[in-house]
Amino acid sequence: MYAIFLRFLILALCIAQFSCKETEKRIDIGHEFPFTSEHWTVENADGTEAEITIKQFKGKSGIALKASQIAYLKSGDFKNFEMEFYCNGAYPGLGFRIQDKKNYEYLYLRVPSSTKKDALQYIPIYKGSLPWQLYNYPQYEGKATFPFQTVGAFPARIADELIDGKLNQKLLDQFTEQAISLSSEAEVIRGEESSGYIFDPQDSTALLFDKVNERIEFSDFRTWIHIKLEVVEDEMSVYVEDMETPSFIVTNLKRNTASGGISLISDFGEVYFRKVQIAELEEAKDTGTTVSSVALSKNYLTQWQLSEMFTKDTINFVAQLDSVLVNGKFKSIEADDDALVNISRFYDDMTKTLVLRHTLESDADRQVRLNFDYADHLAIFLNSEVLFDKGMDFQPPSTKGMEGRVFVDDEEVSLNLKKGQNTLCFMLSADNRQKFNWGVIAKLESLKGITSR
Repeated sequence: MYAIFLRFLILALCIAQFSCKETEKRIDIGHEFPFTSEHWTVENADGTEAEITIKQFKGKSGIALKASQIAYLKSGDFKNFEMEFYCNGAYPGLGFRIQDKKNYEYLYLRVPSSTKKDALQYIPIYKGSLPWQLYNYPQYEGKATFPFQTVGAFPARIADELIDGKLNQKLLDQFTEQAISLSSEAEVIRGEESSGYIFDPQDSTALLFDKVNERIEFSDFRTWIHIKLEVVEDEMSVYVEDMETPSFIVTNLKRNTASGGISLISDFGEVYFRKVQIAELEEAKDTGTTVSSVALSKNYLTQWQLSEMFTKDTINFVAQLDSVLVNGKFKSIEADDDALVNISRFYDDMTKTLVLRHTLESDADRQVRLNFDYADHLAIFLNSEVLFDKGMDFQPPSTKGMEGRVFVDDEEVSLNLKKGQNTLCFMLSADNRQKFNWGVIAKLESLKGITSR
């Protein structure tokens, strides 16, 4: 669940101290951009300029970015390009086709999620929002295996002792025998099944653990990772370690295909980058992969009327809806090609609420199922009657499927349509605390006898 992801944000702040010998493959594409003021500028989260910091880490020299810092490449306007680099950290990210600091394409790595289906994340950034819940696997998240350094291993039976909370003295002694130094404050934070990590607050170090064959292996995730990115028109291919076979392909980059800048991003903790090289591409490269497009079902609701933003009255929101329907101003919008309505495309004030209105005209009284999902808080009305009123409160409840991500089949309600015109309204509030997610997706079970507009 997403709680595990939150815990890994703590992990992202940890800098492990173990040494690691690595052999880097030679990068030989395009032009290299050394980390000097001639080529790069670094900004803090508040937009102020920061010094370019070069550090030795794990035996290699690279630029060090603190949490929420971004390094912008000063030159270059890239549309179709190939980019290769090495990175190190829990959540290193790359911005490309940057139009301005709040509008660009974004790829980042979830290194602690190595081998899992969400190890790579693509998101289109509109107005500075980071809607990871809306853009999910398998289209926008992908599996990848990152190189970890194994620093110790124990028999599988030790898993029974790796329970949430501080390590007992027996375990501490066992780690000491393998030359792994942990303080009495070190604690276990379990993940799924036999995986998790040990965090030592005394020196801010962390070790991932997982069952491998008949052993529990403890690993340091802070290793240098070789990445290549190919972007051609509306397709992106991501290569991890293996520069011949892509780990992840996105076939429909969401923003308009336009040239733009490049940035290196540290959203959740200190990360490092080295050996950045970029080559412009004039035409598509044949990856040998054929991607078939699947037509979107007509049952999805893609045409909406969007209201202006307002401050929600949590007590009298039903009366507030009636007022918005009578007095409010609406504009016609269309969902994207996946039927997702990402509100960040239209508005950027995540303290606010809005109404999405859709008309369903039925040739008779009938009941039809509506499937949907949302972020962050949603109230659904049919002809001003409340059918649904829930919020994810950023950390989704345990009943929320798919680790808190937005999938259309996660929620459902029954619509009792009357003969004639019916007004379906979604009152949708943003994720103000984290300023990440604000969107919805919906489809009808059947359109038999129903005109949807």
